[in-house]
Amino acid sequence: MTRSSRPSAWLGAGAVTVGIGAALAAGSAAAAADPGQSSAASRTDSTSSASAPAGRTSTRAAHHQPRAGTLSSARRTGTAARPAASATAAKAVQPKTRPTAAAVAVTHRDSAVLSADPTVTDDPDPYGHESYLPDNEVIVPGAAVQTALRQISETQNLLQAGTWGAGNPVAGVTSVVPQVFLAQAAWALTTWQNSIGNVQAAVANTVGVPVVHELAQLSLLATLMLPTAAGLALDAANLSVPVVGLLGSPAAASQASGLIGQARTNGQVYSAHLMRTVDATQQIVYISVNGGPVVPVQLDTGSSGLTILRKYVGQQDLGDPVDHGTSGYGDDTNAVEYNFTTYRTTVDFGGGASTTPFLVRVVDEDSEAVFDNYGTAGTGNVGTLGIAANMGSGPTLTALLPGELKDGVMMYQNIIGSWGLVVFGPNPLPSKGKIDGGPVGDFQVKVNDGDKYPLRGNVDSGGVTGGLPYNVVGDARQGDTTSLKPGTRVSVYTADGLTLLYTYVITAGTESNSPILYNSDTALGTYPNTGNIPWQLGPMYIDYGTPDRLGAMYFDII
Repeated sequence: MTRSSRPSAWLGAGAVTVGIGAALAAGSAAAAADPGQSSAASRTDSTSSASAPAGRTSTRAAHHQPRAGTLSSARRTGTAARPAASATAAKAVQPKTRPTAAAVAVTHRDSAVLSADPTVTDDPDPYGHESYLPDNEVIVPGAAVQTALRQISETQNLLQAGTWGAGNPVAGVTSVVPQVFLAQAAWALTTWQNSIGNVQAAVANTVGVPVVHELAQLSLLATLMLPTAAGLALDAANLSVPVVGLLGSPAAASQASGLIGQARTNGQVYSAHLMRTVDATQQIVYISVNGGPVVPVQLDTGSSGLTILRKYVGQQDLGDPVDHGTSGYGDDTNAVEYNFTTYRTTVDFGGGASTTPFLVRVVDEDSEAVFDNYGTAGTGNVGTLGIAANMGSGPTLTALLPGELKDGVMMYQNIIGSWGLVVFGPNPLPSKGKIDGGPVGDFQVKVNDGDKYPLRGNVDSGGVTGGLPYNVVGDARQGDTTSLKPGTRVSVYTADGLTLLYTYVITAGTESNSPILYNSDTALGTYPNTGNIPWQLGPMYIDYGTPDRLGAMYFDII
């Protein structure tokens, strides 16, 4: 699948690349990071999709979470035409297997992390009904910006009262400079908040209309740059405030500086970082754990939590271990088991996008070789960063970022060659539709001109080409293989079947994009999986700001 080369598509990419990516130049986004997992880690057992360097990724995590001391893996029937792949690339996968995720078995638990256990419903089938967002808090999009605006207003009132109001006209005159910058920041954030919905709607409503659509994209570009402008204004205000203190109002200047710093943090709206696609379907981002080196990890919507090799974690002030456990990836034909130790530390993506402390799973020394050979070496990454809201074991560390950055994550792969962007924050683009649940939710699938079938599955960026049950594909199955016939069209719709989210045609040969087909009557712990296909067709956004804390997957428009 190739991207459209229409000018409007490239302008849309420019809106994201320049508008949000301007943060890169402004210092509010960078392709670097500081890994760690939060003190409010949801739980220490983890589930991720296993992955192979040049093949398919595991389609889904184990259905039920295993109990302590066990290793559980999802299985699927049938064989794959090429090596398997998944959330942590699997180098040693046999050519005719497709590993699926094994869940982590925790040998010890720490009461310090129990408060962050996933939100669990009474549903007898927990698949996609547990939240792994940390702290059991509901993320409210826009709340951080509102807090920043209130802090800006408080700073303005404080400077007024501490200078003119205190009878110090010299300090009052000096305070005019930071007041101007504060007013500019407030205007930029307010204008962004009041305008973003309308300009996104204009882009969505003008698709296919020459010139008008491009003008709408330019308006979106300008709007996306407003939060960066607000941040620069706040920085300028903070630089000018000390002069007010020197001229007779030190208390007001000190308090104002503190408030401006808080507003700067809460006013972070977008943070854009480089993302590289390897082996066509695996996304790599760059982070730093506990002040360690900037290293590549695989970004995966089909799992949650961070697992990383020990030698890439900063050792200074790492602190004592929190817990120990055993985890595994794979299926009944090919699997790996490894030991890990959890530590409480932070993850830094660069430019102010740094998490609060959380629990990170560090692969133990005696397991590094097997973990590296099976899970990471093939794609050049050193760990897996799962960003799911309702899959895995968490915590979802990207929900621990400051300001509005915690709202969600947009992935836009292959903008220029193998390079794309990952953007933290509210969705910068309009969407054609969504699947409730991030990434596990309900949708409908139609093969060729057949009926639409309701399914519950995983919208998994690490799922390579995904998987579908036999009963959905009918006579489109290629003989007795586990693949679809070349030329078959697969269409995916919203849960009500009314909105087409994406469609694609199966290609032939060794690079076929056919999903793996399986028998749903005999498969254990497996579910339908979109694979990376929707990401190949356009930008995708995972939203954390849903009232049920289960997230949603948005299919964006440029």
